[in-house]
Amino acid sequence: MSWNDRIKQAREAQKLTREQVVTRMREFLPHEKSVATRTLVSWESGDTEPRVTQAIALAHALGYREVSDLFNESEGPQLNHLGMNRLEEYRDLLLRSPQFCEDIHPTIRVLPVYLQPASAGTGQWLDDDLAEQMEVDDSVPSRAEFGVRLAGNSMEPRFADGQIVWARASETAENGSIILCVLNGQGYCKKLKCDEHGVALISLNPAYQPIPIGAEDEFHIAGIVVG
Repeated sequence: MSWNDRIKQAREAQKLTREQVVTRMREFLPHEKSVATRTLVSWESGDTEPRVTQAIALAHALGYREVSDLFNESEGPQLNHLGMNRLEEYRDLLLRSPQFCEDIHPTIRVLPVYLQPASAGTGQWLDDDLAEQMEVDDSVPSRAEFGVRLAGNSMEPRFADGQIVWARASETAENGSIILCVLNGQGYCKKLKCDEHGVALISLNPAYQPIPIGAEDEFHIAGIVVG
């Protein structure tokens, strides 16, 4: 069905005269603008097309929320006016529910990002009190409490050089966790390995050797990486 046929069908389905439609359109047109009945006749016959403001007003006058609902061609059975009203009721109900309504105002948080990088290589300072405050959105895991920028490629391919990793503060971690830690004054981002041979820091990049942690080493965990 062509767009001009849909205009006529929508009007007749509501038992509206052309005069009634153009009267309704005045409510939605810019101030002091109007449409003549003969103009609507021309649209329905396909001889002319409405301008943008006229198309919007026409759609609203015929009970459509979106202009595309009136003018876009679609295949298959079409809803009548009663069905369109019921569809609008369902739409309003869905928009009231946070489960179905898109959040147009994403949650913004502010998290500290430490200025000194953690090593994903040979070891750099992590335990630095200086940090910048960064606004983050929902792409950062909700469990994250702080961020640290990596230096080096030992945690590739999962984490790249210069990438900010997000962590939650913790002084303990389970075997296999990706951690931010300090070993003998140097900060690291590594995978924690605990087995019968002891404790070691493992790189995800196989080009790097494990870093064993001995009894004499000063070692503490700062956080567990969550994203």
